[in-house]
Amino acid sequence: TVTEFWIVHSLVRFPGHVKSRSQLMHDASVVVDDSTITSHIKRIRRKFMALDEGFDCIETVYAAGYRWIDRGT
Repeated sequence: TVTEFWIVHSLVRFPGHVKSRSQLMHDASVVVDDSTITSHIKRIRRKFMALDEGFDCIETVYAAGYRWIDRGT
């Protein structure tokens, strides 16, 4: 979806930088419940894993948000 695209774009743009759910909402130009962001992240991971079973570049940072980890592959 477009929202998922902007969430991935927000994470990939600054690898290693933690993005809070509210920052991800802002970057995706949506206002949704925190659990909706969690659902989007889950679907994004599932889509990447359909292409690469070893995908683990989106890291959950407890009580802070999410960050993209550049694995260099």
